[in-house]
Amino acid sequence: MSKRTAFTLIELLVVIAIIAILAAILFPVFAQAKAAAKKTQDLSNHKQIVTSIMLYAGDYDDRSMTSHHDLEAGETIADLYTWFNPLQPYIKNKQIFHDPNVNSNPTIFPDWMTLEDWLPNRTDYLINGFFAHSASMTEFDKPAEQIIIAERNPNIAFFDYHAWASAPDGNWERGFLDGSGYTIGDVETDTQVIDPKNTGRHMGGNNYSFADGHAKWFRFNQTLFPSLAPEAINNWGMHNIDNKPEVEHD
Repeated sequence: MSKRTAFTLIELLVVIAIIAILAAILFPVFAQAKAAAKKTQDLSNHKQIVTSIMLYAGDYDDRSMTSHHDLEAGETIADLYTWFNPLQPYIKNKQIFHDPNVNSNPTIFPDWMTLEDWLPNRTDYLINGFFAHSASMTEFDKPAEQIIIAERNPNIAFFDYHAWASAPDGNWERGFLDGSGYTIGDVETDTQVIDPKNTGRHMGGNNYSFADGHAKWFRFNQTLFPSLAPEAINNWGMHNIDNKPEVEHD
């Protein structure tokens, strides 16, 4: 009869300790690899979206899309015409407009919209307001530095943002951008306060698409003019590279 052998308690404790140490080392690596994969997937979404905008402009006299995002009295959700509706023939996949890092529904809506209205029209990306109303794609002096698509704050159900002075306080709508360093309070008055924790949802920054058709990752402060303070209300940076005034909407 052979002698039975088994691990001693000390040996089991040593093995468990080794496993725990390895897990502590590897789990952050796995988490970072997962975050990097989502960042890459999101960048691919940006690239496909901005490519579809370039294709659209090529078919429509070098102009961007025309949208209708703000419903007026007497209009219903059926009158909503988002900036990405005209892009469907070029993309044919609504999932492209979903960020892999956004898993929750917005909590702040325009007064004419509900969550039920939002879900069929969901986008996790915002179009720069300059490009939401049939803008000429050649009117910008530095298209490689002019942002056309940015990230939506996941809590706020908007479709575009305005990179020029607006609202009662003369501020621009940085609160609509995830990672802007700002957060929206009352949407009706655009109350904005500094939120240093809001640094971006893709490894400390966000992906952006540009008017020349490329897409790239930046920290939000990197998209601003370095000569101005980041919190300056006129620091539009690459969101308004030519320092243009508010545009006339069609």
